[in-house]
Amino acid sequence: MNKMISSLVLILLSLLVITQTGATNHDIDGITIHNPWVRLAPSNAPVLGVFMEIHNNSNHDIRLLSANASGYKRLELHKTEYKNGMMKMTKQGFMPILAHDKLILKPGSWHIMMISPESASNEGEFVMVELIFDNGSSKTLRVKVKKEI
Repeated sequence: MNKMISSLVLILLSLLVITQTGATNHDIDGITIHNPWVRLAPSNAPVLGVFMEIHNNSNHDIRLLSANASGYKRLELHKTEYKNGMMKMTKQGFMPILAHDKLILKPGSWHIMMISPESASNEGEFVMVELIFDNGSSKTLRVKVKKEI
């Protein structure tokens, strides 16, 4: 009887460990961020660009509504588009991330503009950026400043 109870306890503990491991490997909100970076700019640059991949692993479309970072006047969501023979950056109200898809923020496309930095960022430094989504979740990222990748 004791062997059977011991075996049952081991099985239950194993299931608990497997369940906990699975919980830490998957975001509950379905959003994962890959390769975030800030483009290195001259010390007098009035804006910096933030880039990354935002993966939506959920069954629902999600919108990135806004971004925040201390040390900047404001952050804006932007998209670069080709219109009337010219490239133009346009402020966006949100960024859509379709269910089971990803949105790639990269130079010449979707990006986050960090406007009016209080001080210059050096290569290798980190900026803390908070992303706010319409599903009620937010993510704070440690984003490295570097040259284009």
